[in-house]
Amino acid sequence: MRINERVIQLNDRPTNANARYVLYWMQMYKRVDNNHALIFAIRKANELKLPLVVYEGLKYNYPWASDRLHTFILEGVEEKRVEFERLGIRYVFYLQQNADSPKRTVAALAKDAALIVTDDYPCFIIPEHNRRVAEKAEMPVFAVDSNGVIPMAKFDKEEYAAYTIRPKINKLLERYLKPLPFENVNVSGVGLDVDCPETIVTSATISELVAECDIDHAVKPSRHYRGGTTAGRDRLNKFVNEILPDYNTARSKPDRDGSSRLSSYLHFGFLSPIEVALAVRDSDAPQESKDAYLEELIVRRELSFNMTRFNPNYDSLDALPAWVHKTMREHADDERQFNYSLEQLEAGKTHDELWNAAQREMVVTGEMHNYVRMLWGKNVIAWSPSYEVAFATLVHLNNKYCLDGRDPNSYAGILWCFGKHDRPWMERPVFGTIRYMTSGSTGKKFDSKKYIAWTKSLV
Repeated sequence: MRINERVIQLNDRPTNANARYVLYWMQMYKRVDNNHALIFAIRKANELKLPLVVYEGLKYNYPWASDRLHTFILEGVEEKRVEFERLGIRYVFYLQQNADSPKRTVAALAKDAALIVTDDYPCFIIPEHNRRVAEKAEMPVFAVDSNGVIPMAKFDKEEYAAYTIRPKINKLLERYLKPLPFENVNVSGVGLDVDCPETIVTSATISELVAECDIDHAVKPSRHYRGGTTAGRDRLNKFVNEILPDYNTARSKPDRDGSSRLSSYLHFGFLSPIEVALAVRDSDAPQESKDAYLEELIVRRELSFNMTRFNPNYDSLDALPAWVHKTMREHADDERQFNYSLEQLEAGKTHDELWNAAQREMVVTGEMHNYVRMLWGKNVIAWSPSYEVAFATLVHLNNKYCLDGRDPNSYAGILWCFGKHDRPWMERPVFGTIRYMTSGSTGKKFDSKKYIAWTKSLV
């Protein structure tokens, strides 16, 4: 049942009359500011004259769990604990380390909750989390959309491409591109006793906590990107003040620090897209640079959320339009000039130095420059025995190594390499009428030798 354009009630249960608090299960919006779900939870707590408990858990067995992803998430925990305590909100963080660790923590917390508020994130493991908690909870469960500037509910179907969603977004932008006024809790929950194990995280204990988890320890933490809202704002300030003025041309130059590098902070919800968009809009940068970035942050990003919201096949080739399936059928048996295994691709051991450099950047830093990421995806299509193998390879490598993986943008970006949100082009072997890219032509548009040398220096 839809409550408003941001809020859906996922079940039909009465409020728990014997409750001690309202529970906000923070899954993807890991921030205090500009968080619609947190504001909704505060309002509900104040209506019921109850304190608010914010719960954030981190399991050991989510897909692609690794030192890199765990560390990035844990780096944002301590600052939230301090901020929530200042605001009078009880914050509980729990790190489930292995199969012997306590489970069903949300269910235990729910027993004393009047209602549950959580994040309405449209892909990866979150929809299933929300379905299960709504099914089992004996109190109302509300899912709140704080993913983008425009509520996902303002669109009633999957948009075909950027050119169909752009005019709709532009009509709504003035109404929604505003900072959210923060609301205070009326009843303090600081020190409230709750039925849940708790993990105290400090910067000094993160590496030890991660080492004790039953996760992939081969994917090391990024030494280039630190998690948390503070780190995200530091990067946002650097981007707005030093990079944005030349963004319109610098964004396509992987050999320089010319892009925002904010995608991981947006993915984990450390930064709100509203905060980022306002910082860009209100800056002194040239309008063409601001327009270029806002197109990517709002139009392109929210197109991907629209896709994962309305297309149940967002994580497969079934999400592609009919013209792509037709051209893939016609070229499925085309001879591939090169055929690399997953192991060769993962190790960056191909004949193509530019592709190897892009893979190296991702494996070492946890990010990949967007300009070479497109080439990276296209070449995996060319070097795989089938389109299905290519897609599976791209999803696996992206989600395993990229801090901004497992995201609507990730799935839309990979599918774009196969023709999603694009149009037919000139016919070629293997690709058919899917847009084609080569390392030779792409590498001439920036100093590719400098970029390759930089990625080697990372190792």
